[in-house]
Amino acid sequence: MDTFEKLLELQKDLLQSQLKTIYRYQQPSAPGKKKLKRTSKLDIVADILASSDQPLHISDIIRIAQQDYQTQMERDSIVSALVKKVKAGSRFVRVEPNTFALKNEI
Repeated sequence: MDTFEKLLELQKDLLQSQLKTIYRYQQPSAPGKKKLKRTSKLDIVADILASSDQPLHISDIIRIAQQDYQTQMERDSIVSALVKKVKAGSRFVRVEPNTFALKNEI
């Protein structure tokens, strides 16, 4: 393949890439269809606690996460993460053993 043909291949690849990008941006988003956004498990816990009018036991948090967010949470893992945030003084507080609330709601 000579230099001219390599240049043509390069131009072809660049244009195809540009067209793919254009087509992607032209796709209409379906009404009511949400874009997928990753949510951390601690964000889910914060949402659950924010929507609750009282502190919740970890068992209740895990149950609500399963029902409302279709998310499996490992008890030990989520408790460990919450305790780390409590000790750091950010976002969560522990009001009783394995019972948590948002810091600004207490």
